[in-house]
Amino acid sequence: MVIIILSIVLGIAALLWIWKVPIQKTVIAMKKNGSSAVEAYSVVVILLLIMAGTVYMIAQVV
Repeated sequence: MVIIILSIVLGIAALLWIWKVPIQKTVIAMKKNGSSAVEAYSVVVILLLIMAGTVYMIAQVV
């Protein structure tokens, strides 16, 4: 039970870090170079969908 709770807490911490560091920096960099917020977040969503699809396909093969 402790391992499950610890893994949930670590998962939440990892998601927060992913949101605060790489995603926010990507959006800020794109906005600084002239992109709109919608375009920047669209690119992030597309990248996340590609990553999720890749993980799903790998899981189906394994």
